[in-house]
Amino acid sequence: MRSHFNKPLISSQTLRAARQMCLATMLVVTLGACTSQAAWDAELAAQAALEQEAARIEQERERQIAADLQRQLDAEEAERVRLQAERDRETAAARMRAEAEREQREAGESRERARLAAIAAAAAEQQAKLDRIEALQTQIAALQADVRTNENATVLLIEAVQAAEELLEALTAEQAKYENTDAEGNTQMPLEKDLIAELQARKDDLVRRAGSGQ
Repeated sequence: MRSHFNKPLISSQTLRAARQMCLATMLVVTLGACTSQAAWDAELAAQAALEQEAARIEQERERQIAADLQRQLDAEEAERVRLQAERDRETAAARMRAEAEREQREAGESRERARLAAIAAAAAEQQAKLDRIEALQTQIAALQADVRTNENATVLLIEAVQAAEELLEALTAEQAKYENTDAEGNTQMPLEKDLIAELQARKDDLVRRAGSGQ
């Protein structure tokens, strides 16, 4: 009778099959591990890409906000500058108007003072002529009296009286011109000052010569 203990418990074929199964299992596990790592790495890369895109979008949004704010500030500054320039122009225009009004007022006042001064001067000259006429009339009367009493100087006295009468006539004509004057008191017709001076000198010479008996 043959004992069963002489047979091996596990055959060599079984051991080989077991080893192959273990190797296959380890390969599957290794491949699974590699696949999981690759997927994880891909997920991390995708997440990083998303974060980078989000950061880029946020940066672009912040840049746009900053640009909009800067445009608003620039527009406000431009408006402030425009308003200030407009105020400056209005102030300058008002100052120029006030200066022009002041100059116009002063010019008007100066013209009025000059007009009043001219009127006063014309009135003074008119009064001086009136005084000369009155004095000349008195002198003529005296000369006429001398003609009657001083026979030696009769001819010269008569000429002096005639010269005085001519001067009186000229002064009277000058005086009449003051009845037609402009706003500043100037006569419309020119005054004969040279003629008056000539007649005055001739009359004075004749009176002097008559008085000295020449």
